[in-house]
Amino acid sequence: MPPVSKIALGMKPLRRDNPWPDFGYGEIEPFYLPLDGGGRGGREIILDVIKERRIELMVEIGCFLCGSTLQWLRSSDKLTIIGCDPWDSNWAAYIENMALDPLRARTVYHLSDEQIATIVHNIRRFGNFCVAMNNVRLYKDRFVPVRRRSPEVLGYLSERGIDPQLIYIDADKKREDLDVARKHFPNAVICGDDWLWPDETGKLVMQEHVKDFAKEYGYEVRSARQTWLLIAP
Repeated sequence: MPPVSKIALGMKPLRRDNPWPDFGYGEIEPFYLPLDGGGRGGREIILDVIKERRIELMVEIGCFLCGSTLQWLRSSDKLTIIGCDPWDSNWAAYIENMALDPLRARTVYHLSDEQIATIVHNIRRFGNFCVAMNNVRLYKDRFVPVRRRSPEVLGYLSERGIDPQLIYIDADKKREDLDVARKHFPNAVICGDDWLWPDETGKLVMQEHVKDFAKEYGYEVRSARQTWLLIAP
């Protein structure tokens, strides 16, 4: 495990080149919205690894509005996260539809109708990036936002000498993300979401990618509901 000083050394220029947006933090209400099915996503297997392995540097690919980010940050005060997401488009309509969808509504059960309306309004007004950063503003010293897509962002971090111990992937369900993560960070724990996500044909795309990858390279696979975890040989 890299010493804290080495992590800090690599993070300083990364922070410089990937600043937080200029925004009135705390002027709008933050919220907690992890896309984990109302706590039924199985993320406890990742939280356990963060604690057991004393993970100090994590890369999260696909942060959305930083609900899962808050889960990781709250699990250990030693953890620093590089959050990778373009934060483009606008997710206001997505949140509105989620609240009306019987299959996804449990994700927002903890929020009142008024809170959901406020979230939608703020995203429309300020955009995804500012709203997401406002949600993690209390952890600014331990969170670095990088507005890039996977897998390109993994090469970008490698070139800058960043050496994460854990990589969480919640992106486009592509095998390429796994291969590039292993290429640049062979010793990292690789994990992610969408284990039980079916495509339009019913195929469990991410699960198949993970199993094929694990078989090819000898990784141990662990899973819990939507969450999967790969332990390097």
